[in-house]
Amino acid sequence: MTEVIEVQNTNSEQSWTPFVGEETTGLLRSKGFANAEGIFNEPGQRILDETYRIMQVCGNPNSAENSETGIVIGYVQSGKTLSFTTLTALARDNNYRIVIVLGGTTKNLLEQSTDRLRGDLRIDTRYGFEQKWTQLINPETQEDFDTITNALDQWSNPTYPKDRCRTILITVMKNGNRLRNLTELFDGINLQGVPTLIIDDEGDQASLNTRAAWAARQGIDIEDLTENDVSTIYRRITALRNTFPHHTFLQYTATPQANLFINILDRLSPNFIKLLTPGGDYTGGITFFHENPNLIVEIPPADLPTNQPLHEPPDSLLRALKYFYLGVVAGTVLQSYRLHGQRNRSMLIHPSRLQGDHITFYSWINNIKEGWRRLLSGENNEEKAQLLSEFRIVYNDLQMTVADLPPFEQLTDFNLVHAIQYTPIIEVNARRGATPQINWQQNYSWILVGGQSMDRGFTVEGLTVTYMPRNIGVGNVDTIQQRARFYGYKRSYLGYCRVFLDQVTIDSYNSIVEHEEDVREQLEEFNVNNRPLNDWERKTVLDGMLNLTRANVLYDDLDRDRFGEEWFRINAPHDTEEYIDTNREAVFNFLSPKANQFNVDAGHLQRTNEQKHLTASLSLNDVLENLLNNLRFTRESDSATYSSLRGILKRYLRENPNEQCLIYLMSASSIENWTRRTRRLKNNEIQQLFQGRNPRVGEVIYPGDSEIKNPNLLTIQIHLLDFRDTNYTSVPTLAIWIPEHISQDIIRQA
Repeated sequence: MTEVIEVQNTNSEQSWTPFVGEETTGLLRSKGFANAEGIFNEPGQRILDETYRIMQVCGNPNSAENSETGIVIGYVQSGKTLSFTTLTALARDNNYRIVIVLGGTTKNLLEQSTDRLRGDLRIDTRYGFEQKWTQLINPETQEDFDTITNALDQWSNPTYPKDRCRTILITVMKNGNRLRNLTELFDGINLQGVPTLIIDDEGDQASLNTRAAWAARQGIDIEDLTENDVSTIYRRITALRNTFPHHTFLQYTATPQANLFINILDRLSPNFIKLLTPGGDYTGGITFFHENPNLIVEIPPADLPTNQPLHEPPDSLLRALKYFYLGVVAGTVLQSYRLHGQRNRSMLIHPSRLQGDHITFYSWINNIKEGWRRLLSGENNEEKAQLLSEFRIVYNDLQMTVADLPPFEQLTDFNLVHAIQYTPIIEVNARRGATPQINWQQNYSWILVGGQSMDRGFTVEGLTVTYMPRNIGVGNVDTIQQRARFYGYKRSYLGYCRVFLDQVTIDSYNSIVEHEEDVREQLEEFNVNNRPLNDWERKTVLDGMLNLTRANVLYDDLDRDRFGEEWFRINAPHDTEEYIDTNREAVFNFLSPKANQFNVDAGHLQRTNEQKHLTASLSLNDVLENLLNNLRFTRESDSATYSSLRGILKRYLRENPNEQCLIYLMSASSIENWTRRTRRLKNNEIQQLFQGRNPRVGEVIYPGDSEIKNPNLLTIQIHLLDFRDTNYTSVPTLAIWIPEHISQDIIRQA
C-alpha cells in the first residue's frame, strides 16, 4: 500500500486519515506516474501527496454530517483536471458514494470533462464486479433515478459486499435547468449518511452570485438574501448543496480572484485553500514574461485592428506565420513527436471576440497560404528570393532559442511547401452552429482562428505560436489570464514558442504574474497549515490599470492604495491611546543603540533648530523587521494602508536584501533631545503634518518637510508630536517616501 502522510484537518470536527487504494494507484499507474509495483516517480508522488492533502480537508466519510467549501488553485494549463480526476478516484477509495462534477457552461466543456473522467477512471475498460463507477451525464429521467437509488441501496445493504458497490459519478452542465433537474432528482432520495463530493470545475465561472453588487447597492444584508435576490445558477448550486447532509464543495480554478474576494459570509466563499504545484516541464507566466521575455513579440500599434481598420494582413501576422511554419518543418524533420512526445504543433490566432474579425483573419491566412505555396513551388525569381530572405530573418531569430535547429536549407526545401500546404486552418467559433471539435490525431500541425471559444478550458495541443492583437478590454485579471492558452507543459520545445501581443497586454501580463505570485505566496501558509481562509486579509498587489474581476459578483467595495513617488503618512497615530506609549518605546528601543550613526543633516545656516534633523542610512531589512513591524496604528484608514506598505517592502527585500533606507528624526539634535512639534487635530486626524517652505518667496532657508528625502531611496521621517487642546503628548508618527523603483499598487477589500 502507498505510504501516506498525516495532515491535521482543522476544518472538520475530527481529523481523519484517507486511505490510498487501488482506484487512485491504478489511475496514476495508467497515466505513467507509477510502475507495476506501485512505485511512484517524482511527478506521481507530487500528485498523490497534493491530492491526499485535499482529500484530508474534505469531510470525513465516517461522520454523520458535513458541509465544507474549499478552493483548489492551480495555474492556467497546469493540469487541474488530473488533480480532480485523481481526487475523484481517492474519494472512491474512501467510500464516497457520490461524486458530482459541475463541468462547465457549454456542451463542449462538459463533454471534455466527461471524456477525461471516463478515460482516467478506466470506466470503458472494466466490466462486471471490476467496475467501480456508475457514470451519468445530466441525469433527470426516471431511469436515472432508479440507477441512483439502486446504487445507493447497495451501499446501505449490510449483506452486499462493499467492494462491489459502485460510486455514482455525475457530470452536469452549469446550466439553470440542468442543475434544477438534478436537484429534483435527489429530492426524492434519502441521502442521510451518503458522503458526497461536489467538484466545481472552473469554479469562478458562472457559479458565483452575479447579483451581489446589486444587492449591496439595495442595502440588503448578505445574510438576508432570498432566492429572488441571487442569480440563477448560484441559486441552483445552493439548492443542490442543501440536498446533501454530508458533502464537500470544491472549487477548482486557475483564476480565483472572484472566489477569494467575495464576501466571506457568501454561501460559496471557501473556508479552506489548497494550492497545486505544476510539474517541472510547466511553462507559465514567470517562464514567458520574466525568464524568457525574448519569446514575447510586440505587435506594433499600426497592426492592431482595435486602433484602426486593417485592409490587409499586418506584417506582424506574416512574421508570426513564418515562425510557425518553420517550427512545423523542424518538428517534422527532427520527428519531435517521437523524441519529445510532442504530437502536435499548433498556432492560435485570437484577433477579437467578434466573428467578423475571425472571418477576416481566416480569409487572410488562407490567401497567404496559397500565395506562399505558389511562390515556393515555382521557379526561382525575385519574389521567391524575397520571401525566403524573410524566412531567413525569422530562422536566425529561432536559432537564438533552439539549440538543435536544422539547417535553413533543409527547412526551406519541399518540406516548407508541404507544411504550408497541408496544415489545416480552422475557424473555432459557433458561426456555423456548434463550435468545431479538433481531432488532434488527424494532423500534426494546425492553425486555429477564433475568440471566446478558445479561452477558458480550451486546450490547444502543441501550441507554439500565439498571435493575439486583442486588447485587454476592461482589464479584468481573471479574463486576461484565461486567454493565456500559450501556458502549459512546453519546456521541451519552448524555444519554438513565440507570443505576439500589443504592449499594453504585455505590460498587463507582467503585472498579472506579480499579482498571481503574491496571492499564492500569501496563501501558502493557509495551504500548508490548513488555516481557515476567513483569516486571510483580502489584499494583493495589482497594477492600477487592471481590475481584479467582474464587479457584479463583489458585495464589498474594493479600495486601492498607490505607493510610489509620494509620501505615505499616518493620519491618526493617537487613535488607540494605549499604543502611544508602546509605539514610543518601540521607536526609542530601535534608535538608541544606533545613536552614533546619526548626524545632523546639511542645510542653510539660518535654519531654526526645528528645521534641523538627524539622519542616518540604515538597512531597510533591519528597519522593517525591528521598527516598522513593531509599530501599531489602529485607525482603519491607517492600519490597512500601513499593512499594505509593509507587505510591499517585505516582497521587495526578497530580491533586494541589501537595500538601504534613509531615516530622519525630525527636529532632533540628539535621540535624547528631540523637539516635539505641535500639531492640530481636525476630524480627529492630523490637520497638517508637514512644515512648509520658509520663506515662501525669495531665498530658500528651509525647503519644507516634503523635500526632506532622497527621491531615489526609501525615506522615513519620524516625528514626535504634541496635539493642541488635547492630553496627547510625545506621540510618534511616520511619513514614508516610496521611490518609483519600489512602487506598487495594492487592491484590498474595504
